[in-house]
Amino acid sequence: MVEAMTTHRSAALLIASLVGLVSLTGCAGGDGFGASASDSSPAPAKTVPPNGEHYSSVESLKSAFEEAGGDCSNFEQTNKVTHAAESGDCGTGTVLSIYSSVSEKDAVVNGMKQFADVIGMNVLVGENWVVNDKRVAQYQPKMGGTLVTRTATK
Repeated sequence: MVEAMTTHRSAALLIASLVGLVSLTGCAGGDGFGASASDSSPAPAKTVPPNGEHYSSVESLKSAFEEAGGDCSNFEQTNKVTHAAESGDCGTGTVLSIYSSVSEKDAVVNGMKQFADVIGMNVLVGENWVVNDKRVAQYQPKMGGTLVTRTATK
């Protein structure tokens, strides 16, 4: 008998809680599952991972580059970058490339570093990608990644 009363009391509390929850969400307006049409709160800013996004294609890297303010209107996927899974040229001296592994990406960046004193170096390096452009510093805040720059000294 005591057990039956405890179960009945627990069920009554659960029902009362659910009714209270339904009445609270019902007063919020809209469908009760998100912001109402009158909610003017700004959308939260996208947080870019420190090492940037992972891109599955050079096209998706191109889109991110353009969203960050880069000009890639004359894009041509050339797949000429050694070790890259895909690469392309924006027609403005900008080269975009994505890699299947971190070691392949690192091999390309390390190869570029060997000649940096002679030709200079301006790259933005992310999780599986590299953007080679003289203005890479302006794209980093929106794309993430690490700046690797060197001024030619010879």
